[in-house]
Amino acid sequence: MIDLDLLIPDEVPEAWPVNSRRRWLTVGTLLLVLLAVSGAVVPLPPGLVQVRTATLVPTSTYRIMGDTLYVAEARADGNRVTAYPLDPGVARWSTPVDVLASDLAMDEIADVVLVGMFQPGVSGDHTVALDRRTGTVRWHSPLNVAALDRVRDRVVLTEYPAAGLGSGPPPTRIVVLTAATGRRVWTYQRDSGCEGDLPYTVDRPGTGLALLCRDGTLTVVDLDTGRVRASVDVPQTADLVQSRSNGYTQIPFGARVAGLPDRVVVSYPAAGRTVLISFEEDRLREDWTSVVDQGNYGILDCGPRICLGNATTEVALDRGTGAVVWRVRPVGFATPLIDRYVLVAPAEFGDVQLVDVGTGEVVMDLGGWTVEAAPTGRPMFFRSDGATGRTWVARLAAGSAGVEVLGFVPNARAETCGSAGGYVVCRTVRDTIGVWRYNGS
Repeated sequence: MIDLDLLIPDEVPEAWPVNSRRRWLTVGTLLLVLLAVSGAVVPLPPGLVQVRTATLVPTSTYRIMGDTLYVAEARADGNRVTAYPLDPGVARWSTPVDVLASDLAMDEIADVVLVGMFQPGVSGDHTVALDRRTGTVRWHSPLNVAALDRVRDRVVLTEYPAAGLGSGPPPTRIVVLTAATGRRVWTYQRDSGCEGDLPYTVDRPGTGLALLCRDGTLTVVDLDTGRVRASVDVPQTADLVQSRSNGYTQIPFGARVAGLPDRVVVSYPAAGRTVLISFEEDRLREDWTSVVDQGNYGILDCGPRICLGNATTEVALDRGTGAVVWRVRPVGFATPLIDRYVLVAPAEFGDVQLVDVGTGEVVMDLGGWTVEAAPTGRPMFFRSDGATGRTWVARLAAGSAGVEVLGFVPNARAETCGSAGGYVVCRTVRDTIGVWRYNGS
């Protein structure tokens, strides 16, 4: 474990040193929310250079992708998505959309910007694809985005009224479109007695769509063709044999399937424990079985590990063998950051910690810093100073030896900030957002 040395001005409180006692994980979500705040304008230190500002209404979503700041607004005259260059200059384009701009997810794939909402019961378009250069609507759909297939530049859509492929009734269509044109490539019907799963971002050619049905049938659908690649019965473990000897012909209640990039994992509760069976992606050959204490685990891809988490415990499994590498209880929540770290909050009051997911070692205590769950690059940290209205910005130092403070953003709260590609974006006063470039980007 490493004590955290922060190279920051005296007025910024230091994070607490790492305790020798380990405090660990459970799966949860740490999302950055959008808040409007105010404060006095103060000069910036040289570490952060402001490159643009833009106005927006209170009900807005924004994100930096590539060399562009995208702002989606629910305006009085309709919903609109506007693209700004990161450096000073006029907007590149502004396009009206039918999706609700106050609750959106935005992604880039191929040469389009995908804008999607997840609002059960709302009619009309739930997904729209905009030309990245001109903002022209390429295609739109009432279906929801379930995954981005970056291997083939395709989008996986579903009728299920939420993010993901869902389970149970009613039956659901899974539709795959070419991202650039919206051309339908294939369609698959998920039966009402089955649940489906696959990673949101598909970046391995062999990754498939996993389906687990109540009769114990496990199926993987090829993402290239939409055809069934393999189908097997979940193996007759001792727990399944016992349940079927008692008259049950289905897999136990609470069984789940997790479609990971390199494998499919089926889990189900059994006598206060959880049985997990791993299958390789190609032909669904079983490669390991693992039994862990407690139940109701969520399963997440954690780079070199598979993370299991419930309300009190976090367990990290070896991907290749299913062996327990480390575990801890009690915890409050945890969420993976990129493919190397996990963010940990203790069950009782205490500092959130950054943990090496491979070893379970605490890298550092965060103190008052919050961390952005960025998909790539070194984790970014933000810390609000209520007295001055500043938000300090830092990133994980090379070698994970602490954090490197980059400077501060005036008139902002940490919860409004995000980053991408060497830029920071935060909501500031008077319905504006600002973009800053940091040194070394």
